[in-house]
Amino acid sequence: MATIRPFVALRPQEVYLDKMLSLKAPSCNGRGNGFIARMLDKGHSGDQGLTNANILANLKRMIRSGDFYQEEHPCIFIYEITQGNHVQTGVWAVTDLDDFDRGHIKTHESTADCNSSGLIDYRDEVGLEGGPLLITYRPNRAISSILNQIKKAEANSVYYADKIFHRIWTVYDLKTIRELSLYFSELQHVYLADGHHRLLAAAKYRNMDSKTILESGNFISSFYLSSDQLRIKESYRVIIPAGEIFLDQVFRTMKRIFSVTKSQRNEPVIPVQEREFGLFMDGKWYRMVYKMKDKAGLPDACLLQQTVFEPLFKIENPETDEQVISVGGGSALNEIQQILADNPAAIAFTLAVINADQLMDIAHQGIKLPPKSTWVEPKIPFGLLLRKL
Repeated sequence: MATIRPFVALRPQEVYLDKMLSLKAPSCNGRGNGFIARMLDKGHSGDQGLTNANILANLKRMIRSGDFYQEEHPCIFIYEITQGNHVQTGVWAVTDLDDFDRGHIKTHESTADCNSSGLIDYRDEVGLEGGPLLITYRPNRAISSILNQIKKAEANSVYYADKIFHRIWTVYDLKTIRELSLYFSELQHVYLADGHHRLLAAAKYRNMDSKTILESGNFISSFYLSSDQLRIKESYRVIIPAGEIFLDQVFRTMKRIFSVTKSQRNEPVIPVQEREFGLFMDGKWYRMVYKMKDKAGLPDACLLQQTVFEPLFKIENPETDEQVISVGGGSALNEIQQILADNPAAIAFTLAVINADQLMDIAHQGIKLPPKSTWVEPKIPFGLLLRKL
C-alpha cells in the first residue's frame, strides 16, 4: 500500500538548474547541509560554519529574487531519466508517513545506530525537503498504462546534463491524480530503495510533537519507480586500518571461514555469485568463497560484516567507522584501485551485485543490511523539484 498525494513544488529557474544538475547529490547522513547551502547561494563555495539559519536566509533571498518559483497548484509529476539506451520513468509525489509506521513501506538497511538529529534539525529549522526517497514496487500494468498515456504528450520540462536527459510531465488533472493514487493504494507493499536516513528523520520529526507539526510534516517527497527499471550497481568496501594489523593472522583466520585462492595474473576479482568475495590485501588479489554451513541464509553484506569486519577489525557500524570507505556505482573498481594506490595498508572487499527482486525479498523478510551495502540508481539530482514544509 502506498498513500500518495500531489504537492506544491518549489522549482529553480532553468538557467540556474543547469548548474545544479552538474553536481553530485549530497550525502544523506546529515552532513549535506553545506551542499544545500551552496546550492541556495548561487553555487558559491565556502560552507564552513554555515548554519540552518544561513541556509534559510539563502532560500528566502533566492525566492524573493525569482531564482526559485512555486507551482500554483498541487501536482503529481512524472519524471523520466534517459541515459544512453536506458530509460527510467516513475511517479514523483509525497508519501504519507503513516505507511511507514504501519509497515507498508519495507526497508532493507539498518538505521539502528543512525544519528538523524542533523536531518531533523534541518527539517525543523529550514522547512525544506531536497532529494526524494526512492521507492520501488513490483511491476504494475495499470500504473504503467497511465504513465505511457501521459508520456504521449510533450514533456513540460526537459533538461540535459552529463549525457543524461531529465524530462518532467506535470500532472494537474484531478482524474488522473485520483487514478494514480488509487492504483498505488492497491499495491500490497512498496520497498524503500534509497533514503533510509531521510525517512527515519522525517518519521522521528513528525512523532516528536504531532500537535505542533503542520499537515505537510506528515508526508515526505518520494519518487516511485517500478522494480524492473531499478538499477543496482557495485558496492564495495575499503578498510584503512586505524592501527597495526597482523596480516598473517588476519589471513589465517579468514582461511578458516573461506576458501581462498590467488587471482590469476593478480587481476581484480569481481564476484558474480552469492557467497563469493574478492579480497585485496598486501598487494595481492584473492577470490574467497564461504565454506561454512549457512543455516541463516544471510545476505553477503551481512555475512561479511559478521565474519570479517566486526571480529577482525572491530567495525560495528561501517557507515560511521573512520576505517571504512564505501565505494559504489559504475566506477567503483577504478575508485578502489586509486584508494589502494594511495594507501598501501588498505584492504579491499568486493561483493556480487544483488538484483531488485533480491533486494525486495530481503526487505520483506525483515533483514537489515549494514549501511551503504547497496548502490541503487537513479541518484536523483538535487533541485529538480523541492518541497517546502
